Amino acid sequence: MLFLRFLLIILISCSVYEAEAKTKKPTIIKNVKPKKPQEKSKKDEPKDNILAPYGIEVDSTHALLVDYETGKVLLEKNASEQLEPASMTKIMTAYMVMKALNENRIKPTSLVTISSNARKMEGSDMFLEVGDQVPVEDLLKGLIVVSGNDAAIALAEFLSGTQSAFSADMTHVAKEMGCAQTEFKNASGLPEEGHKTTARDLFIMSKRTLDDFPKWYGIYKELNFTYRGITQPNRNVLLQKNIGCDGVKTGHAESPGYGMVASAVQNGRRLFLVVAGLRSMKQRADEAYRLLQWGFGTFANYTIMPANKPIIELPVRYSSQEMIEVEPGKHTLTMHRNRIDQVKAVIKYQSSLEAPIKAGDQVGEVTVTHPDWNEPVIIPLVVKKDVPRSFFLSRMGQTLRYLFQKD
Repeated sequence: MLFLRFLLIILISCSVYEAEAKTKKPTIIKNVKPKKPQEKSKKDEPKDNILAPYGIEVDSTHALLVDYETGKVLLEKNASEQLEPASMTKIMTAYMVMKALNENRIKPTSLVTISSNARKMEGSDMFLEVGDQVPVEDLLKGLIVVSGNDAAIALAEFLSGTQSAFSADMTHVAKEMGCAQTEFKNASGLPEEGHKTTARDLFIMSKRTLDDFPKWYGIYKELNFTYRGITQPNRNVLLQKNIGCDGVKTGHAESPGYGMVASAVQNGRRLFLVVAGLRSMKQRADEAYRLLQWGFGTFANYTIMPANKPIIELPVRYSSQEMIEVEPGKHTLTMHRNRIDQVKAVIKYQSSLEAPIKAGDQVGEVTVTHPDWNEPVIIPLVVKKDVPRSFFLSRMGQTLRYLFQKD
């Protein structure tokens, strides 16, 4: 009856939750492992897990769309295949500057003397001149907003002495983040042999920027930047479209074409998108806008069971209370809006609990599965409040009652 009561509570708690059980007896947790998905033939698999799910067409040669909160990949195409990042390199260049600022190795007001190396850089710039002394914060804005190659070199030399040394530092920090397929040869993103990354690694760098330095990340949404009386617009045109975009960086070179990393927030939900290999600025903007809108419109985040809300009471021995409240741990799942009815769950929990038990101790789990997922999601069931151990005589009485009931 206890299990049926538990099952009833779960069914009432959430309309998208469906519980399953093969036995009426509680199951004691012992090294529960999720089933591995059935292996498919390698020749039947696309290069990446998802190419064009649910009928969406992807014009980019490389693409990755990820829900920020849950880490759920909504779309990917050649996301682990190396590409030339072009000016998207500056995401990591800016990260290195933000890191130095956060560690108080430099200050926003620290003055950087502009070298001839920085001045002679080709491509986009913020019009620096040799001998200029420019605050770090202005260079950071010139790097991010107007994609200044001159600002990239000035900052690299200021932090590491040479661009070569700075590139090695960039690569080292990127690999520490988990960007295993990234190698930087310069700070600006100009074409150079061996200067490579992936869509997946660009996402990691961008997410870490937001996670680690939310204050400085705000520069990415600034619409323009003025230096020497010259105002230049942000190259990310999505900032001016009604999509919730607040970053991050565009890039273009002859070989990889047009690409960008974009992030947008709608109704409190953030998505990160990486696209590359497009033929024009317009196609890049249109592709990014379309895929972001598709991600927001097609998927949503759900709480299968309400967190911090007791969903069952379990019996406990050697305590002044006979039952304890159990609740699900914090969790959010990203699912297709039209496929939430395909969620299934198996509930497992310990049948024999003894005090003392601390609030937050795990006493069970819910294994949630969906046809769209390669692996199940495990949600812990935890004790809501501390359960102290009762006095000796009280424990003796409980033990005797337990033995008689058992007989």
